[in-house]
Amino acid sequence: MKSPFANRLVAVRLAGETFFPARISLRIAGGSASPAVLEKKVVAAAHASSYSIGSLLMRVLGGIKLSGRGLNKTAVKIGTEMVTERDKQTGAYFDQPLPRQHALPQTRIPLAQISIDGGRMQTRQEGGGVGVHDPHWRETKNALFSRMQSQRFACDPHPDLPECFASREQMKTLLSGVALEKAGSETADSGPAVETLDQAAAQESSSPSPSTTADNWRPKPLFRTCISSLKDSDAFGRMMEVEADSRGFYHADKRAFVSDGLAYNWTIQKRHFPGFTAILDFVHVVEHLYEVARSLHGDVDCRWEEYLGWARACWSGQVQQVIAEMKEHQIRLGLPPKDCEKTDARRVLADAIGYFENNASRMNYPQYRQAGLPTTSALMESLVKEVSARVKGTEKFWDDGASGEAILQIRAAALCNDDRLVTFLHNRPGHPFHPNAPTTSTIAA
Repeated sequence: MKSPFANRLVAVRLAGETFFPARISLRIAGGSASPAVLEKKVVAAAHASSYSIGSLLMRVLGGIKLSGRGLNKTAVKIGTEMVTERDKQTGAYFDQPLPRQHALPQTRIPLAQISIDGGRMQTRQEGGGVGVHDPHWRETKNALFSRMQSQRFACDPHPDLPECFASREQMKTLLSGVALEKAGSETADSGPAVETLDQAAAQESSSPSPSTTADNWRPKPLFRTCISSLKDSDAFGRMMEVEADSRGFYHADKRAFVSDGLAYNWTIQKRHFPGFTAILDFVHVVEHLYEVARSLHGDVDCRWEEYLGWARACWSGQVQQVIAEMKEHQIRLGLPPKDCEKTDARRVLADAIGYFENNASRMNYPQYRQAGLPTTSALMESLVKEVSARVKGTEKFWDDGASGEAILQIRAAALCNDDRLVTFLHNRPGHPFHPNAPTTSTIAA
């Protein structure tokens, strides 16, 4: 005789709580969503520009009714779990006895490139109730780990400054000052547009050069992973080392660390990646050179010629020549007084001289090109845009705590090539549907 309960999910009371005996066999977690629906919810939260749009897409495309607030709660729950697992793995990694043995890669890595860059997201007071309380901007720290194909050359494969940096016509789309000069305006020249730097890097990385029509000298990306967080640089540097070691980057044939000139970036490089070649992103060099030239010359043609000469010198590895010429201008104009404006030519010069002196050891671009190493952080700039597309907006305010950190974990995991977001959902620590799932983190051998 067929049991009357055969097609029903029977609930029983155990220790004062409701328990479903068939929960495991039916793959139903503690919430009401099935594993398949949970995956759809988290993927929507990671890729949709907002929770409300994610909710709309789930209803229209998936036939799943879920409010934006409900999607938000799911994202915070899963993202917080990811934060907990990340912190456990980081702690376990650094608790290992010294010297730590770096993991071997599963396949040979011709070039491992690591880059770090900051983004922006608006946050608000956590637990402040309905509405936005204490709104403020926070810096997001983002790191990119790229496995790349690379080659070596007998000599510098591209000694000439790329056209994207040498053409006035192309540069007008990269630096706002050049655009206004082209239009004949002098009054509204407000400086290089930071948000267009990745365009310059992308052009430098993708545009073919007449001198390299046979073989493209630039390294080619093969596979990427990334991390993102609101944590401070000390904590983020530790996370970066764990991620790099898990990828086998310390055993790559060639290793490069590419970044802008912020001091904490190079502190991370020296502390966690001393065996990686430190390279200053050339696009940021271009920005600083043009800013100095603009502060020195009112005539737009003289301004362009000054910039172009300096850019060619830096591309050729002659940064000391550029520093010497800037110091001559500083002597002529004098040192900046303490109360001068940031746009004062004396202040701009002094800041630029310090910038190039501090980073001169990371500007041997002919040597990098000959070794098949990158010269720009184009891939990093693009990644920051991808992260910001989800978290940055004048109308977006994240709780300055669990909510903000959670969405960064989900978004970064979704942008990795190793499907780590879906993998995490299927193998969450303590997940009832993962066989022998551990409740504490472990470090793979």
